[in-house]
Amino acid sequence: MKTIRRQLLVGLLGATVACVLGAGALLYRSLRMETYELADLQLRQLAVALPNEFAPDTGLPAAEDPEEEFVLQAWDEQGMEVHITHGLPALPRYAVNGFTTVKVFGHHWRVYGEQRRGRYVQVAQPVAVRNKLAAEMALRSGAPLILFALVLGLLVVVVVGRALRPLDRMAQAVQGRSPSALEPLPTDDLSPELKPVALALNALMQQFEEAMAAQRSFVADAAHELRSPLTALKLQLQLVERAPNDEARALALAKLDERLDRSTHLVRQLLSLARHETAMTAAQHEPVDLGRLLADAVADHSTLAESRDIDLGIEAPRQVVIDGDGDGLRVLLNNLVDNALRYTQRGGRVDLQAAYDGDRPLLRVRDNGPGVPAEHRGRLFDRFFRPDGQQVWGAGLGLSIVRNIADHHHAQIVLSEGGAGHGLSVTVLFPATSQNLMLP
Repeated sequence: MKTIRRQLLVGLLGATVACVLGAGALLYRSLRMETYELADLQLRQLAVALPNEFAPDTGLPAAEDPEEEFVLQAWDEQGMEVHITHGLPALPRYAVNGFTTVKVFGHHWRVYGEQRRGRYVQVAQPVAVRNKLAAEMALRSGAPLILFALVLGLLVVVVVGRALRPLDRMAQAVQGRSPSALEPLPTDDLSPELKPVALALNALMQQFEEAMAAQRSFVADAAHELRSPLTALKLQLQLVERAPNDEARALALAKLDERLDRSTHLVRQLLSLARHETAMTAAQHEPVDLGRLLADAVADHSTLAESRDIDLGIEAPRQVVIDGDGDGLRVLLNNLVDNALRYTQRGGRVDLQAAYDGDRPLLRVRDNGPGVPAEHRGRLFDRFFRPDGQQVWGAGLGLSIVRNIADHHHAQIVLSEGGAGHGLSVTVLFPATSQNLMLP
């Protein structure tokens, strides 16, 4: 792949050479035409200047200047040929009145002939002499043009190098960045053409910085949260080994099984959180029926709801279709339902709803459990946060996953009290866009 520098140099230097060659060709053509006109005039003057009387065996000396290479011939009234010049071969008589171009002895000649004082005078000159003279004149006249082309080529190289120097500095600045040092590139001294590139790179590095910070935070939090369950598992295993009888061993194994379930749930939640913290693209979005998601969630959690004698159902079923990520929204709803079922007392009620608030689609999960105090609602979506006094085990990650998926859909989460002034209602409000379809 050619570099920008090479493309500029090849293009500009090639254009310079082409212009110089074109100017040289036009100059040679113009000088050749002028040379032909002057040489034709010279031939005519030689014919007119021919003396009236001359001895047949006399003639003009051979030409020393290439410009004077010509053959002057004359024939008297009797047709006797008289050679005037020496050194060049005699040409046949063409009996023309004016100028003509003929080919003799493999070469082209320019011939002028006229009838004067009872004699026929013919003057001829090789065309090669004229071309040579025109080429020499063009070379002498074009020498400054060649020098100008060389200077222009040198200036092109210098100017291209100076123009691309800011790009080289930007490349060096980007190479100096590392995952641990993603400072933005300076844009004050950049040219208008490079400033958008630098701003785009700064935005990209800012996203990288945020992603790296989130990853570091996630790894630190995950390591901290995994340390306690793993330690508890090891201690519980030691209790199983030291159990004095079968009854104590069975009780210790049951506790070990419960701790394994908690650890499995924690790992599953961590993996889900890591997956949904990555940004989703618009290409992953598709029409999603929220009413269908509610029906699937009820079917998936019906066993757990029945085991706790909880009334789980859909309030005012209707079809609401939005443009979103189906898998992500399913995870969002499952976490909300699972959270509501865990914290609702036996014999309680959990209602699911898909509706519209004006022109904004919404998902709502409402329970009549103990609810969450107002002072804790601001931190309810933080990782690993669980209010004090909770008897139900959990990882504190479910609502963090809900928040991330909602953020990817540009949705708003509203917390309020559930039915009858107690419990918790979680409403996910999606933006009103042309892709959202309101169906009866």
